[in-house]
Amino acid sequence: MRKAFFNSSVKGAIAGAIMTGGWLLADLLLPEPWGDVVLFAAMAVVNVGIGWKLGKLYDQQEAKEANAEAAEALDPKSAAN
Repeated sequence: MRKAFFNSSVKGAIAGAIMTGGWLLADLLLPEPWGDVVLFAAMAVVNVGIGWKLGKLYDQQEAKEANAEAAEALDPKSAAN
């Protein structure tokens, strides 16, 4: 089986479409009006989790860039290049 490689933006779009379909399916299956209460609470929890994870990834990326800059400043060979 061949492995498919996608850009991050394509993966994000696919994940977003799947998540949207899941929320719509849940909205159709849950009874009114309690279904909306449960659905919106679940959406809030998921969105908080996604935001938290994105924040952690952003902090990790900044830390890697800062470490790379610090290593570059200490290495005289890389400054000559």
